[in-house]
Amino acid sequence: MTGTIAVNILMTPMWIKRYPLLLVLIVASCKQAAPRGKPDGGFELPKLTVRDDSSNLLFTFLVADGSFRTVDKVEDVPEEARAQVVVTDTSLTPEQRQSSKIIFVADLTRKRPDGTYPCRPVSRFRFERDLLREPAAKGALPEECKRMAESPRDRVILYGTSWCGVCKATADFLRKQGIPFEEKDVEKDPGAQQELTCKALRTGTQVNGVPVLDIGGKLLVGFDREEILRLSAGLEKRASSHLQ
Repeated sequence: MTGTIAVNILMTPMWIKRYPLLLVLIVASCKQAAPRGKPDGGFELPKLTVRDDSSNLLFTFLVADGSFRTVDKVEDVPEEARAQVVVTDTSLTPEQRQSSKIIFVADLTRKRPDGTYPCRPVSRFRFERDLLREPAAKGALPEECKRMAESPRDRVILYGTSWCGVCKATADFLRKQGIPFEEKDVEKDPGAQQELTCKALRTGTQVNGVPVLDIGGKLLVGFDREEILRLSAGLEKRASSHLQ
């Protein structure tokens, strides 16, 4: 994977300070929500070595205008963004990376004598717990979130990625059940990323992967057939059976 992916957030400084990695976490994994409890114990951490010539790595960082960018070379990370960079090893599957449990954060300002950079695992559970420990009050939401339209009452919004198998299974289930829905790719569509982030902050929902479904204003993380049927029963009827 090459090139640069720019995600325009255009958020206020307070937003950037409080929620710099939330979008990264949302698109980092294609798994259902991790079990509650002690998620960062009882498994072997994947090994990750970061060098200037490392391949199969993606580096995601925040830039001054409030947007996230992802590059595939250390040299392409600007100096001002190097202190905290989320690193993803694309040679591993989300399961092998344990991406439902951890993310890796590198400090590219400190090169060791052997040419490597410090890279530490960070518990997704703890990070999200701290991030959402005090759910944002409606009055404290960023202006972009305040202006966001209410969730549709006549269809489901399915947030996922093109490579997420569970997302495809969820879409197939919605079609078979005749539940109207609209798919949004949080990896390719910056608007969908911001929309899901705002909904997570608005509802205080802990989002640790995709799929995420917005069913009448309620967020459901993961593929849960019974909950989908229960929540979608309250949707307003449409003339068409589904959108997809």
